[in-house]
Amino acid sequence: MAKVVVVGAGLAGLASAVRLAKLGHEVTICERDEHLGGVLGRIDADGFTWDAGAASTTLPAALRDLFRKSGRPIESLVQLEPVTEPRRHMFSDGSVLDLPVSDRGAQQEAWTDLADERVAEQWTRLVDGYGDTWQLLRKTSLEPPLEPKLPIATIRALKPWQSLEKVAQRELTDERARAVLRHFAAQGGSEASLTPGYVGVWSYLERTFGRWTIQGGFGALADALVQRASERKISVRTWAEVVAVSTANGAVTGVRLADGTELAADIVVSDIDPRDLYERLVNDPAAKKAKKAKKRVLSTHQAQAAYVVHLGLKDPVPALPFETVLHGTPTVVIRKSGTAPAGHQAWSVLVHGYPTDDVLDLLVARGLHIRDKVVSRQTSPSWWAGVAWEGYRTARRRATNVSPVKGLYCVGAGAHPGSGVPATTLGAAIVADAIGKA
Repeated sequence: MAKVVVVGAGLAGLASAVRLAKLGHEVTICERDEHLGGVLGRIDADGFTWDAGAASTTLPAALRDLFRKSGRPIESLVQLEPVTEPRRHMFSDGSVLDLPVSDRGAQQEAWTDLADERVAEQWTRLVDGYGDTWQLLRKTSLEPPLEPKLPIATIRALKPWQSLEKVAQRELTDERARAVLRHFAAQGGSEASLTPGYVGVWSYLERTFGRWTIQGGFGALADALVQRASERKISVRTWAEVVAVSTANGAVTGVRLADGTELAADIVVSDIDPRDLYERLVNDPAAKKAKKAKKRVLSTHQAQAAYVVHLGLKDPVPALPFETVLHGTPTVVIRKSGTAPAGHQAWSVLVHGYPTDDVLDLLVARGLHIRDKVVSRQTSPSWWAGVAWEGYRTARRRATNVSPVKGLYCVGAGAHPGSGVPATTLGAAIVADAIGKA
């Protein structure tokens, strides 16, 4: 049995903690804030509730595996529910596409209705092709730790040097279809021209596995993981900021808290910005390999987090599906994932890009005249959004899950395999498998 300290209690930190506790390790979570869950939280005000961060996910099997490998199935604590409404795309030319999430034939029909059969066939062929991409990524990068070098055949198949923008321009002739594909880069805070084309695989994952939310909002997922941590007898320390990872002879020995407390540990799992971890917390002259990792990690830059405003609205307001994307500069996404009093609606508005106008001005300019309907307005705090794509080599600059420092592991948005609920959950699984049973 190893003594494990998990630094940070976001989704990846909690997922790592409950998996490792189930494997028989003695686990302590250190969270610098009062609440656990990171961006998996809620905002409550004026009778409304909104998801502070994530509100849905694809790859539900990743969450199901997490709960099954840490105890009872997820359904014993929360209920995953499929998003059955199409995602609405509203374009600057006034056209509207209601694109079904998990139905190949319905997607093709929607594109045919918007544009023509040629565009529909282009989109379908492109998404179909990402099926092979998914199998390659799953086998080489998402289930095992990322290898120092991938097989040449895999690299040739993935074509990482081709950007998502290049794929959009080459494979799609309709500018609206290109905008929909680019959105898979924008929602991660990156530019399509700097994002590898294989990131478009998320279009295949949504169409194949659907998109899922949680009854009661994604804040319920954080509650479920906190409860699982309690069931697994994990020690939880809040208001416990880790200011140093202690090492000796290139191996972890523990952590030091801001109040001077030293916690011994055989293993430290970090769910914080890896740049902060390597620059401020890891300073062992004997850990020579860590210097290369530090240089690599510090060469990355943070992805641009969406600016999020939560609105409580009085009916009547425009009828929107679960998610609406307003394409343009900047891209604006409206989510209806909260709860509201009778006769009201809860919207979360995410602005991707650099907003120069107020959110309400952006909505009005896109044809949504709801200014006089606002009865509550709240803002989500900014969060660590992971690493921005700056070309395909970014994948190698992210923190590896298994660090060069013996006993130190990295998970979360800044580590392999990236940000988002599925990726961070898969990263936690990689770490748990690498550490193994007590």
